[in-house]
Amino acid sequence: MITKLKYIICGICVTCGMLSCTEEPDGSNLFSSDQKTIAEMLRDRSELSAFYHILEKGGFDKYMGTYGEYTCFAPVNDGVDSYLDSLYNDESYLISKAKLKHNGITEDANWNNLDVMAKVDLMSDSLCDDIARFHLSGEKHMQVDLDGTATTWTTMKTGRSIRVGSFGEDAYKEEYIGLTSLNDIAAIIDGDIEAINGILQVCSNVIPRSDRTTDDQLRVEGEKDLSIFYAALEATGLTDTLMIERKNNADGTAKTYDLGNNHNDRDGNSIYYPKECMVKWTVFAETDDVFKAAGITSFYNPNDPDDKSTLVAWCKEWYGNCGAWYDYIKEKNITISTGNDFTNPYNVVNMFVAYHILRAGMPIDRIVYEKNAQTNASWNVSFGYEPQEYFETMLPNTLLKVWETNPKTTKELWLNRYLTNNTLTKKLGMFGMPGDGDHTLVFKGVSIDRTKSIETLNGYIHRIKGILKYDQNAKDALHERLRLDSSTFLYELINNGLRFATPAEVSTLNGGGDGNRIAFQNNYFDNIVCYNPGTLLRFCVMGAWRAHNSDQFQGWDVYDFAVKLPHVPTGDYELRIIYPPMARGGLMQFYLGNTSKQSDMVAIGIPFDACANPYQDATIGYEDIVNRSDDETSDCGVESDQRMHVRGYMRAPASFSRGTYNTVTDPLTYTDNDIYSAASQIIGSTSCRSETGYGTMMLRRIITTQRFEQGKDYWLRIKNLVNDANLGWSFDFIELVPLDIVNSQTMTEDWY
Repeated sequence: MITKLKYIICGICVTCGMLSCTEEPDGSNLFSSDQKTIAEMLRDRSELSAFYHILEKGGFDKYMGTYGEYTCFAPVNDGVDSYLDSLYNDESYLISKAKLKHNGITEDANWNNLDVMAKVDLMSDSLCDDIARFHLSGEKHMQVDLDGTATTWTTMKTGRSIRVGSFGEDAYKEEYIGLTSLNDIAAIIDGDIEAINGILQVCSNVIPRSDRTTDDQLRVEGEKDLSIFYAALEATGLTDTLMIERKNNADGTAKTYDLGNNHNDRDGNSIYYPKECMVKWTVFAETDDVFKAAGITSFYNPNDPDDKSTLVAWCKEWYGNCGAWYDYIKEKNITISTGNDFTNPYNVVNMFVAYHILRAGMPIDRIVYEKNAQTNASWNVSFGYEPQEYFETMLPNTLLKVWETNPKTTKELWLNRYLTNNTLTKKLGMFGMPGDGDHTLVFKGVSIDRTKSIETLNGYIHRIKGILKYDQNAKDALHERLRLDSSTFLYELINNGLRFATPAEVSTLNGGGDGNRIAFQNNYFDNIVCYNPGTLLRFCVMGAWRAHNSDQFQGWDVYDFAVKLPHVPTGDYELRIIYPPMARGGLMQFYLGNTSKQSDMVAIGIPFDACANPYQDATIGYEDIVNRSDDETSDCGVESDQRMHVRGYMRAPASFSRGTYNTVTDPLTYTDNDIYSAASQIIGSTSCRSETGYGTMMLRRIITTQRFEQGKDYWLRIKNLVNDANLGWSFDFIELVPLDIVNSQTMTEDWY
């Protein structure tokens, strides 16, 4: 058995599998030192000649000869030879909808007699590109980073994951016992070889990576322990959706994006932008054992459609009357089908399966902003907060909630966890916890099995330990302050490995240039429409930002764009947006519409001045919070919070700090005889609630209070009213808060 198994994320994207799309490194960055580069080491070691030839065909030999900090995982020739044999002789293309014969290797009748270099010559450039990216990282990684205790490292390949552990006593080769294992197959046999531009790790084998689409992989897993779920998936026809790998033109060619010379930061530095857009999926799947524990032993019995040992019969129970809580069904006057046309999107089986699929492909440790080796430098969660995110599913207009409990230790992930009065509290500065009398754990949630997730060519399959349904509990679990991070509903950021990317990784993609921001062509996102072609869309990657998850989306210049908001259960909500008051903030008008057409947009309120100094603008009425230890008359900002809210403003949450400046991660303590004891611990901390000063603080702006219907789309338009190219707008997250939560008479919204 392989011990200390961890999932390692390979999340950064150069977004193109063809040589022509590989960024050229800066030729001026060549070395003149006598110390060797990784490229020179590869050329000098004859046992690595085949892998170096793969790098040459993929265009990556140039990178290994330039300045930077790289890690190269180089398989020896014997490992390359056996791997190419496995690709050439793989006959799964006969049953696959997507795979090529010989996996992109030109057929040769004399294959078995060829040496490894001749076999590499027969590889397509795109196959070489794919393998090369999977074995290169834009950061330095010593073996201590890969010993099974680390959580993440990143290669130059789009959204791929690698399991890192160590070989145990039952290793398939005795000499590998105790060595670092990569995807259970490759062993690092000569490691931590330092070059002038990084680290060389010599491997016994090519690191195997998935070349199956999510549909194909589910078919394989269905033969193991997902047979009932896969039978349902196949019956719905959603298998075809899970084959999609990228955004294509009508003729099937890949959509490409070209910003020309219009991809600089404000200082004139060229920043990276993706030239293709990958499409990925996350599938949550019940194992056969989970179904059997509920009495479900098969998918369907055509002789008895109501056979309670089948999943079909239970789908009728779960979704047959879903209009009682699923507002979309009522508002659209949709008739639920309980027949055997499972391809009908409103058939109970189709609805069950669709709720298991997200349009965003995420490895297990990137579903939420998780504390791990990859995020540790900028992880900014404060005061024991437990990360919670919301994602739209393939079931129309529904959200799936993911909650990570114990984020510093066990990192348990729960789907649709339901705690009453979540985001409300009676103890100032605290968030509610089960067992305090006000917060009852109604539904523990469906647990995600962290040990059995599978990476595919275009997504991830996560096994779950309970049955996942969109039911009354799932809806009630959403009756709380919904903080929706822009990176969760701008799912292209996830699918192209840009969410949780580090500046070092992006710099590598940018040929060694600036890596702090990423630029996008205006039509890159499905959920963004730009009205002014001068709008510049930018993403600040994970770093020292005053931002949720340490990253943020931005609009620059004469921006005028609309964002499609995530759908929520029908109700009256307060819509908020977070922003930094600063000189570059801009003067803007908000609009809201049910389509993205400008003619459908209705202006909300008066123009909003994000440049306004909160200390000087009476409409904000900002007051610094005074610590009660210094001033016993202070109420830790409770009354000033209320005054600000009446004016349409709120302080930032205390749940996160400026990235890399977080000093208080442990939960707050509370003293019964001092109701302000917890709140006073936040004052003077590094949390965003505590930060003061124009240009350094964060505030929330209340945009509107109105009814939102689950059956309707809502587009939020943000238009800059000032013709000033230096202005920008941060679109970090929005909040949609049910009005009874806002106006609770017995509890207050927590400070998280």
